Amino acid sequence: MTNVLFIIGDAVRSVNLHCYDYSKETSPNIDKLASEGVLFKNAIAHSNHTVPGLVSLLSGLYPTTHGIDSPRNLVNWEKLWKGWITPFDELKKVGYLTAGPDKWAYGRLNYKIEVENPLEFIIKNKDRNFFLWYRIAITHLPYNPSPPYDKMFLLKGYVVSKSTQKKLGIVKSKSIIHRPGLTSQVESGDSNLLEAPDEDTAKKYPRTVGILTFCEKDKVPIIALYDGEVRTLDDLVGKYIAKLEELGILDKTIIVFTSDHGEELLERGSVGHSSSSLSGTLYDENIRIPLIMRYPPAIPKGIVIKTQVSQVDVMPTIFEILGFKYPGKMDGISLLPLIKGKRIDFKEETYAETLPCGWQVVKGDKRRIWCIRNLEWKLIYYSNPLKPEENSYELFNLKNDPGEKINVVDRNPDIYKELKDKLENWMSKAISLEVL
Repeated sequence: MTNVLFIIGDAVRSVNLHCYDYSKETSPNIDKLASEGVLFKNAIAHSNHTVPGLVSLLSGLYPTTHGIDSPRNLVNWEKLWKGWITPFDELKKVGYLTAGPDKWAYGRLNYKIEVENPLEFIIKNKDRNFFLWYRIAITHLPYNPSPPYDKMFLLKGYVVSKSTQKKLGIVKSKSIIHRPGLTSQVESGDSNLLEAPDEDTAKKYPRTVGILTFCEKDKVPIIALYDGEVRTLDDLVGKYIAKLEELGILDKTIIVFTSDHGEELLERGSVGHSSSSLSGTLYDENIRIPLIMRYPPAIPKGIVIKTQVSQVDVMPTIFEILGFKYPGKMDGISLLPLIKGKRIDFKEETYAETLPCGWQVVKGDKRRIWCIRNLEWKLIYYSNPLKPEENSYELFNLKNDPGEKINVVDRNPDIYKELKDKLENWMSKAISLEVL
């Protein structure tokens, strides 16, 4: 018997986890998980808003393949996925009980049961083969951790100015926070395609909006609040692991911890990600995510892998560990050979895309951002079909400029052309919004 517990923290930055060399003790349980398994230093998300990344994680497909990259495409999922056999369909065929949260938005993946309390599910199904994925939204805006975590990561004696205190009130209470001059779908008056279909779900995911301009002095206390939420998430992860151990099934369970996307914390003047800041980008703070796996029968302890991997590689890895051959298409490949130190021809480039406003995009906004990334270089393409004069490229040398501050596209024409050709080829495979 082998179970799978697939934990997805919403908007978790790898760089704010202690096991990723963060100086603060934000993640003791996740750190222990990493020490008993494998940690991937350079895991990349395929989008900067939730649903595209989630579908990529759980399908092994790029957004250009599965097509769920916008609110409009989510609504038209039947056309996109007609005849598609999902990984959950295959797991059910071999006797797995498949379950996850939020069936109203993600049930298209065909898992069987909607779960609100993972601990209750694990206890109830401890004697069955189960695949449980669960998204923990604590680290999504608003950042409002309970004591003692609300002040744990703010240096003792640090004085928060009155102006920043007012802004923190917004950060602690609003799920969408954007600069003046931007408009979310909620504010535009258009129907929100991802709005909750019932009262209970609406209470869980309220669409609340704050309008703010941040400054540098706001950064420290905001990061402290975010770190407090990370520690809160870590406590939950610890509870799940402890329950598996108590039930005697910890070492019989593949545990995956990762995220749907990253999060900006004022690196570019905003807080959040595409759907919460309306200023989404594909810089690393928004697409570099944690990826940790634990399963003693197949994964050695204390492995750290620097090779760049991505969300589409996770499900193929799970299937190989389980010993099942998936008959459908996956864009990713199994990471098990890398984990075991085998030399393989692993493609160390990956792709991402985002709508600048994510799921809060307003009608008529055609802007998109695309990128290709490897360990040394990243090329970002900004596209606006309605204003082609605004189209532009940025090229960054990630080894010399990890903060992505210096655009060197004009200094490296050969690198630019090579990456541009690959990116255009990938973009050409994307399902067009106009088709739907």
